[in-house]
Amino acid sequence: MPPNPATPDFSGALPDRPIAVRPPWTIGPLSAISLFSMLFALLAGALWWLGPDLARDWRIDGVVEAAGARIEQTRCRTRLALITVCDVGFVDERGAQAPPRTLWYFFIDRVGEERIALLRSKSDTAVITTNLGMDKFYHRVLALALIVGGLLFCITLSIQLLRQGMMTRRALAGLSGQRLLPVVVGVEGSIPIAHKRRRWTYIYDAAGKEERAFVELAVGNDPLFVTPDGKQALALRGEGGGVPLLLDSKLGSLDLSEAEKEAFFAACRKALGVEPVA
Repeated sequence: MPPNPATPDFSGALPDRPIAVRPPWTIGPLSAISLFSMLFALLAGALWWLGPDLARDWRIDGVVEAAGARIEQTRCRTRLALITVCDVGFVDERGAQAPPRTLWYFFIDRVGEERIALLRSKSDTAVITTNLGMDKFYHRVLALALIVGGLLFCITLSIQLLRQGMMTRRALAGLSGQRLLPVVVGVEGSIPIAHKRRRWTYIYDAAGKEERAFVELAVGNDPLFVTPDGKQALALRGEGGGVPLLLDSKLGSLDLSEAEKEAFFAACRKALGVEPVA
């Protein structure tokens, strides 16, 4: 939520001079690499896990009973009432020393009461499937399409988030060399990310309209909160407005001397009516 207009005035907390700014990461390189690596690994894994059996069944133009093949093991688990995962292990005794193989099925439906049986392709007897796989073929296609679509949607959102983060960091870098004014922003929350860091999202006023920005801070170096509930924190706005810089509790983004930092904290405590620690 946006800050209350009745919040304390921190305008005299900073020295009256241009201040150099070292903007924090909005999305750090390692965070971006980890995120995209995970999403693309999940996408490749889903296609590798489910794609080959689907492609093989799609090419089958007719089936007969798979004489000479036997099922070793069948396991089916249904989750959330309609999502089923099955693996059917079998051995084709027609092949010389043929190793055991497993068919993987993931579909949106229940298994049903019919016994699972092995089938051979009429045109290529080396290709083996099951009646379950053929009966649930389009359910399997739908399930894989939903997985791939969901992951592509997440990748698209991640790209948009990365672009927004890059634009925000450029805006924060533009604050360097300006006379900065402390303002209070609303803190929406944070999420943990890789390498002991958290991404903090905050809300600021842009010409009467609420806008959001985010920065990454190391764990333990939280924003400089001005309310006990952690819903509001201090940020710095440039002379021309724009995206404010969320301050961390160590003022690590500002080129200030230790004396200037102490003076800043003292002015903030005075504005908040907090007694200094003895």
